[in-house]
Amino acid sequence: MLEFNDVRLQYEQLKTEIDAAVTQVLAGGRYILGKTVQSFEEDFARYCGATSGIGVASGTDALKIGLAALEIGPGDEVLVPAVSAPATAMAVALLRAKPVFVDIRPDDFTMDPAEAVRKLSPRTRAIIPVHLYGMPAHLAELARLGILMIEDAAQAHGSVAEWGRCGSSGIAAAFSFYPTKNLGAYGDAGMLVTSNPDIAERARMLRNYGQRTNYISEIRGENSRLDEIQAAILNVKLKRLDLWNRRRREIAAVYRRDLAGLPIGLQTESGDSNYHLFVVTTPHREALQRHLASSGIPSLVHYPVPLPRQKAFAEFEPAECPNADRLCGEVLSLPIHASLKDAEVQTVIHSIREFFEDN
Repeated sequence: MLEFNDVRLQYEQLKTEIDAAVTQVLAGGRYILGKTVQSFEEDFARYCGATSGIGVASGTDALKIGLAALEIGPGDEVLVPAVSAPATAMAVALLRAKPVFVDIRPDDFTMDPAEAVRKLSPRTRAIIPVHLYGMPAHLAELARLGILMIEDAAQAHGSVAEWGRCGSSGIAAAFSFYPTKNLGAYGDAGMLVTSNPDIAERARMLRNYGQRTNYISEIRGENSRLDEIQAAILNVKLKRLDLWNRRRREIAAVYRRDLAGLPIGLQTESGDSNYHLFVVTTPHREALQRHLASSGIPSLVHYPVPLPRQKAFAEFEPAECPNADRLCGEVLSLPIHASLKDAEVQTVIHSIREFFEDN
């Protein structure tokens, strides 16, 4: 059976290097906020085109700490897209600020800048564009709103647009290193990157009990730290990220070419995506998914319910988001990862074409 992602396969390929890196950390005896974390923070920030990286416990914490570093709090409104992982809006709500949901564009599925303009109010403090599935959001247009912008780049490690690499354009950007990401740890991990020294300093304090020095808390912070072992693993993988992303782009190009002409929708390319996910849309999603499964082909739905329709956000005013409603009812993610073989890609394509020829 095909694998939907390559988490296990990556470890098999890099086992010697990863095991050695982990052993070195264990032997060194420094497991929290040591030199390995610092090295990865510097390397990944540089990779993104930013000057500082602040390693934290998860992508959700990266968003929340980034917002807190900007002093977003009760009474503030933050624009978020109607389609994303719940963490995007959850980070806002956890600070007792208000997520204001903005519909997506029907072509590339990222936040619609025109809709964002309509959702502005005197209480709007910030905006969180999401590079959905790895596809760059329209940051140049969104920047014209003149409000603080934090990129949700949790799925966009290495994605590039005409305005630059994802993670380089907002006042800060949040990344997740969840195991299935293009750059994934073997547990939860995340990072905030920024080129603003004040934001960087405050974020470092917020992740570690509000401290600059041990045992002296200057502000109210929390315990959200990227640990040394995960940083060691990520340092090994970062060297391969561009290679892995190139392979994903090759696969995406084949999917686009060989699925052309079928009655399915494809995400419009707004830049050079890392293709964290390759998605198609069809009103026959459930039937197509069953057909693929019968051929041993895994597929997933990212995401089945728009954020403003979820119970966790029921206290906030409902949003009109017809594009998000349509996408969530039709989207289906196909297998794509750097270890996927050409023959396996053709197996997926053949099964999809077979489905539509028979229906």
